[in-house]
Amino acid sequence: MKSHWLLLTTTALFLSACSSDDLEEELETINFGSDYYKNDYYLLNATDYELDYHIANTQLNGDERDVADDDYYLATLAKDAQQYAITHESNANRKLSLYVAARNVFGPVAQKKVEVEYDHAYHVVAWQNAAQINISLIEQQQDNQDNAYALRIFAAEPIQVSIKGHAFSLGAGELSAFVHGSDCYSDIKIAQKNVDLCTISFNRSYLLVANQQGLAALYTEQ
Repeated sequence: MKSHWLLLTTTALFLSACSSDDLEEELETINFGSDYYKNDYYLLNATDYELDYHIANTQLNGDERDVADDDYYLATLAKDAQQYAITHESNANRKLSLYVAARNVFGPVAQKKVEVEYDHAYHVVAWQNAAQINISLIEQQQDNQDNAYALRIFAAEPIQVSIKGHAFSLGAGELSAFVHGSDCYSDIKIAQKNVDLCTISFNRSYLLVANQQGLAALYTEQ
């Protein structure tokens, strides 16, 4: 009887030693089995706000999850911050819920549910159209060329783009195919303004976020 009581006491102590965070982490992946994705995500802030970033797997045991909860907080990025890399695991059959919120400001927030593919890297782009913020998931890609830089242009507002005299339009939230240039100042115009790209390198690929003022942010494709 005494040994039985000791066993129960030891078990109770072991259970109490497990923190709530440990249990939540176990629940986060308990149903994944072998069919889960572990992907890299790069958080980007192309807005005028300091933003909090959250990511959650949208369902656990059939219950919707509140991605705005502090449990799913990842990082805070200031305006003009460098891209911030994270790794996140998700079940292959569930969507991810992305969420950003302006810190210390009443409003604005953005939320979006997305699907991802196995072993891919993604940009999580927070962008701004007037006072509204939005969030988009963009798969990372490269199209490196010798003696040229490669760009994809993401429009935060409707814009006109000119590449070496070839013009096209992008609506808010649209992404161009890769374009290439060799002159860092005169090859690309946005909203009829030259875009200064003289800090970037040949044989590299970039994501350029643009608005009516021209270049809003520039990030390296990893």
